[in-house]
Amino acid sequence: MRELEPFSFDRALQSSARELERRKRTGESLQDALPDYLVDEETLHWLRESRTKDPLAASLELWLLRLREQVELGPRRRELAEAHRQQLYGISEPEQVRLPLSEMLNLALSRPRERAAYLRGYFASAGALADQVRRLWEERQIFADRLGTSLDSFEVVSAELAPAAARFIEDTRGAFETLQVEDPARLLTTALAEDAQEGWPARLSPRTTLDLLGDRTWIHGLRLRPFSTPVARGAGSFLLALESAGRAISDAASALRSPFVLATDVFDLRRNCVGALLGMLPLSPAFATRRLGLGPSRVRDQQRHLARAALVDARVATFRVLLRGLLARGSKALDSDLPELSDGALGFDLPTAAAGVFIRVRPRDSQRFAGALLASSRHETLVQTHDEDWFRNPRAIAELRAELNEPAFTLPTSEELAAGSRALVARLQTLL
Repeated sequence: MRELEPFSFDRALQSSARELERRKRTGESLQDALPDYLVDEETLHWLRESRTKDPLAASLELWLLRLREQVELGPRRRELAEAHRQQLYGISEPEQVRLPLSEMLNLALSRPRERAAYLRGYFASAGALADQVRRLWEERQIFADRLGTSLDSFEVVSAELAPAAARFIEDTRGAFETLQVEDPARLLTTALAEDAQEGWPARLSPRTTLDLLGDRTWIHGLRLRPFSTPVARGAGSFLLALESAGRAISDAASALRSPFVLATDVFDLRRNCVGALLGMLPLSPAFATRRLGLGPSRVRDQQRHLARAALVDARVATFRVLLRGLLARGSKALDSDLPELSDGALGFDLPTAAAGVFIRVRPRDSQRFAGALLASSRHETLVQTHDEDWFRNPRAIAELRAELNEPAFTLPTSEELAAGSRALVARLQTLL
């Protein structure tokens, strides 16, 4: 094996991470994306032996495991995504036609009156893909066992997330029941916030999303990579777009720091925290008046619809955290525990034939939930320090930008997660 040196190794990981992202964007094969020595088992052994001697070794190992998992199983995830988009299934309502699952879901999202019918067709057709999702999780477990680690070690920021998710479901049970979500159609309708249409731009794009932030201090001096925005189907789409903008800002700021494995969080917690912080800005009455131009008589009604959408989004995020555990434990656990979990978190029994398809679980999805909790505490602090319209205060923005120039997050404690959960629950309950 070639002689290894931590900082050169760090640069190799950074270069490989960029190459993987490039190939995923272009659809190229990932097979030879990593240099041979990065997939040499002696390299992993060297890193593990170096933990007691080199402070970078643990972070280098986590990033190496993340990249190796992407190379090994990224093609399988791509196959499943293509099957979701391309494999045709026959449905009889609300029309007799053959459609891929992605188009059934797209039609459910865009046609409110026919939403429930398209979703019935979706669930009736998802079984074959759900079986493939289960097999993917089995393959992922085999991969982790082969490398002598667990998937959670480099994909989930804290073992405290699952207990925090279960507590959040319980703490928001009463508020969620007021939404009267009892089926998938109602879940999507609430998440879209179609009745909160006032004040948003006519088009939804990266440019109009950044314009919503107002102050250009947010992106001054940063080379933002293009980020995706959803189709503008309701106000909920703008919440998701702002979340994407936050992640892009975090990514651009972290690119200015080094070494790579310390500057760029292997768990993606920081980027999800910044994403949640900006994604929930429209829940602020100050944002509604300052950025959307709503008058006092309309703010309260719109805020209620947005809070409902945010509550659904948070409950879906908690569901992903807990569903991940079921998928990792195998088919028997999924079959026995999914009905109770989905009914408690989503308001209805999700068929096992749609598990991991209707609501996907990707490697770092658990941090969306963690980011929402930590962002709620951060929002509370910013309001206390800079007032309700902190998002347009150059000093507050500069403070956040300075934080992004610091090393990546340390692991969140159970106390920090609990404080964030209390802040998020209180914020939502105030608006509902």
